[in-house]
Amino acid sequence: MRSRSQRAAVLESIVLSVAGIGVYNAVIQLLLYPFLSRRLGVEAFGQALTLLSVQTVPAIAVGAGINYARMANVPRFAAANGDYNRCLLLGLGAVAGASVMTLCVLGAPHPASFAAYPLLGVLMTLRYYGNVAFRLEVNYRKNFVFYLLIAAGYALGLLLFRATGLWETPLLCGEAASIAYVALASSVLRRPFLAPSPHVRQVRRSCIALVPSQLFANLTLHADRLLIGALQSGTQVTVFYTASLLGKAMAMLTEPIAGVAIGFLARAKTFGRRGFLLCAAASLALGLLVFLAFIPLSPILIGLLYPDAVADAKPYFLAANGGQIVYFIANLLLVIVLRFAQEKYQLYINIAYCGAFFAVCIPVLLRGGLDGFCTAVLVLNVLRLAAVLTVGFCKSTDKPE
Repeated sequence: MRSRSQRAAVLESIVLSVAGIGVYNAVIQLLLYPFLSRRLGVEAFGQALTLLSVQTVPAIAVGAGINYARMANVPRFAAANGDYNRCLLLGLGAVAGASVMTLCVLGAPHPASFAAYPLLGVLMTLRYYGNVAFRLEVNYRKNFVFYLLIAAGYALGLLLFRATGLWETPLLCGEAASIAYVALASSVLRRPFLAPSPHVRQVRRSCIALVPSQLFANLTLHADRLLIGALQSGTQVTVFYTASLLGKAMAMLTEPIAGVAIGFLARAKTFGRRGFLLCAAASLALGLLVFLAFIPLSPILIGLLYPDAVADAKPYFLAANGGQIVYFIANLLLVIVLRFAQEKYQLYINIAYCGAFFAVCIPVLLRGGLDGFCTAVLVLNVLRLAAVLTVGFCKSTDKPE
């Protein structure tokens, strides 16, 4: 009976998490981005995506890195909020500073962006860290509400966009709503905010490993838009974005599954090679189903959402979407690997991938355009997945812990 209830709990958690992130992504892909694309125009929308990509890299690195550090440390020792919040404060300062520098280098679309853009970075960082509260509780009903509030904030923020004209406005509304909920529904952002525990140094070491790891991972995740924007044009950014849209949106459903996995694994007494191989097989099967699903769906949905870009994007549907799906499968398994392997292995894999990405994709983009670029990204993501599977297989064991 106990095993049945545990399976039911896992299934409920996955359903709620996927539903929450599904609503969140639906609002972004079906409402927010098409609205901004129509209002801003293809070129300006591409520039906005570039700015958002630049900012998302450090925001996710800090927020998700500290989030994963906290989850990975649950079975090791009992740390305090202050251990993680000290790292978080330093990260927030770095994100805000990086946002200002980005506007100085790339240019601000509006003078008010010098206030709105750094604020968005800070709120985004807090959001990526904040849902660790619900993962710690293994409370995915609250996690569902968390994503629902982000989506609602984005949608309502479109009304304010009409008044401000700033593309950051709807995003600020969604991020602020989620953080307010975390503050009210959990204790991770409450006092004592900075009081340390005896494990503060161990926490710092985990964060020092996982924040750079997430930085390299997200740098390469968003580097496609950055490189295309720098070496091609804003229009080409929009073309690539629309070509990979369904693959990225569908594959992002692996993020909540990864959250459920690490939440339960953090409390599991044993988890060995057999469990890892089962997770790997399930992830690959899910990826294949997603890939097959978007083949007929991509031309139809992209044609409805982005009629101005669908003709240019159509030749890249297969390679662009395939690359995104493989990338997110590797991310899911890399989170699971934290259960039995040290954080440094995630860092090593992501550093190697980041170096290979820039070394290969820059010359390919210059010589082969988007066609060669999409193929190169797909191949590199397959190699990264192979590295994750190798580390997971070698470091896991079915011996009792």
